[in-house]
Amino acid sequence: MEERSDRADAWYVGVDQVPESLAVLLDERDRARRRRIARPADRSRFLAAWVLARLVLGQRLGRDPAALSFDRTCAHCDDPAHGKPVVATAGPRPDFSLAHSGGLAVVVVSDRAVGVDVEDATAREQPLAPALTARERADCRGYPDFARLWTRKEALLKAVGKGLAVHPRHIEVHGTTLLALPAALGRPEDYSLRDLPLPAPYVGSVAALGSRLSLSVRSGEDLVGRTARGRAERADPARTAGPEQSTVT
Repeated sequence: MEERSDRADAWYVGVDQVPESLAVLLDERDRARRRRIARPADRSRFLAAWVLARLVLGQRLGRDPAALSFDRTCAHCDDPAHGKPVVATAGPRPDFSLAHSGGLAVVVVSDRAVGVDVEDATAREQPLAPALTARERADCRGYPDFARLWTRKEALLKAVGKGLAVHPRHIEVHGTTLLALPAALGRPEDYSLRDLPLPAPYVGSVAALGSRLSLSVRSGEDLVGRTARGRAERADPARTAGPEQSTVT
């Protein structure tokens, strides 16, 4: 049996730190998906999340990020369009999940089934009481508490590839302890939940299959910046030429 690591690697980046020039990393399918997004801010979030995902996965797999392709076949109904995306590659492949909110995009990669969610804790929206159990409502003193609870539930649903096909009220958490979930998803002790340390005002959570989880969290600003500069230099070699190379006599 293949041994899988207990490690998950989370990366985050500001949406405004991902330049439009890196849209070249997306394949035609994702460019088309992005064009169909109505709001410019949402198109920017989509770009940031998928560029970061391609860079992190490309680095992990030793492949060109722009050459990666993804299979979105649903594992539950075989629909080819709405499943949890996986890297289309032969042999072992990491699982990954992405999320974005406000001005932040987050990607998490692991050998195990994994999910991530992020929310702006200052959004000041009305907490969605129907999404919470009675115990969770008692623990929820305002939107920041709700945002944290929501990220834990959503991360778990994304880890199992169910999204909101399972009502969040059927999952109960207390802190990062999973108390209850539908029998079809397994036992609470089959999963790990961890909160993500993210720049304020964002809160996030990671869920993974397995009772143990070692989590690393890092900024993707340098990774994105190096990629953007490298592509700009290849597109315009004169930008990196020193005075002697660029001077004509």
